[in-house]
Amino acid sequence: MKKRYLISTIAATVSQLSMAASTNLTASLRIGATFVDSETVDSDFSFSNFGSRVIWSGENEIGNELTAIGYLEFGFNPDSNEGGFSGIDNTRQAWGGLKADFGSVKIGAQYASFYDMVSGHTDIAWWGSCWTQFECGRETRVLKYNGQSGALSYSASLQGNPEDDGNDAVDQFEIGFNYTAGSLLFGLATSVQADDGVDEGGTLVGGIVKGDIGPLGLALGYQRANKHFADLNDSFSNLTLTGSFGDTYAVYNRGDSGLNNPQFFTLGHTLKLDKAALMYFEYQFVDDDTASDEENILRATYKYDFGIF
Repeated sequence: MKKRYLISTIAATVSQLSMAASTNLTASLRIGATFVDSETVDSDFSFSNFGSRVIWSGENEIGNELTAIGYLEFGFNPDSNEGGFSGIDNTRQAWGGLKADFGSVKIGAQYASFYDMVSGHTDIAWWGSCWTQFECGRETRVLKYNGQSGALSYSASLQGNPEDDGNDAVDQFEIGFNYTAGSLLFGLATSVQADDGVDEGGTLVGGIVKGDIGPLGLALGYQRANKHFADLNDSFSNLTLTGSFGDTYAVYNRGDSGLNNPQFFTLGHTLKLDKAALMYFEYQFVDDDTASDEENILRATYKYDFGIF
């Protein structure tokens, strides 16, 4: 019954978008090989799915200088074809909204404001990013506003948590801004979780500085969450440094929980084959700062994008 409801919901949404003034339907196949060398388990080599997806987007001018917008992004997994069947694997994003001179308002499954203003600026690796950072994932039940005035861009979002025992309409509030000065970008954001009667509310703050030095792109991000936000016995902070040079990139994350200091490093390169196809290669070092728990990971992934119509 749930599958039938999901399929009918998708079909109804797609039908509405298909009547828009502008629609776009694309897909991206991302599959590759992974080798993991760990201190705790035997080395492993496997072929894996790396976020393959189908995207349907549309927009339609509805008058009064307003444009209706919609975006659907569903993941599919080439490995999940048990019994010869395959289909939608997960909902990555599914939102609709309006845009005009005032900015945009979107509601649905999407990235929230903290990601837009802070975390997203260091999320540069194809796969090995955001390992110690907060608010790097897409969230459900998000109402978000994005606006811009000259060099200043700003964002605010409200989130509802479907697992909230208190069943509050709003469980999290985020607000942040970016300011661009020449080749430099500065960003600040905060995220506040409400007290739902079971868990105490928590607070996260973060900042980002990003810019170019000749052909080298650099970004430095810092985040700090109190113990209630981080669900730990103490506060948690993390530092992220990223760099890019042409099609080569590097990401370094280091966290501090008061008890241990996990750290992660990714070095990657993108090899462009043509307009639709590329391969990326990543080496990643993972250290959770626990006993005998270090990993060296190698990835080689093929990515092919195509328009369905």
